[in-house]
Amino acid sequence: MIVTEILSTDMELYIVKKFTDAIIPHTVGLGLIVVGWYISILNVGLNRFQGDVLFTKWTGMGLLIIIIGAYLPEIWIGIRTKFNKD
Repeated sequence: MIVTEILSTDMELYIVKKFTDAIIPHTVGLGLIVVGWYISILNVGLNRFQGDVLFTKWTGMGLLIIIIGAYLPEIWIGIRTKFNKD
């Protein structure tokens, strides 16, 4: 009885740790994607009446932030699992 309670507690902590280890990097990545999208769309909309230029330094920076946000979670998780061999 006590052994099953200990195992279930350890298993619950393991599941919570795995969940938080995955959710934090993906939340940061999603935030970067949203910020990059907002920067790109906002600056294209603000420059609407200034000519036919759709790619500026701001839209390029927004695209770069979107790409970083897309790949950051997997890189973050990969580095953490490589150095955290418990």
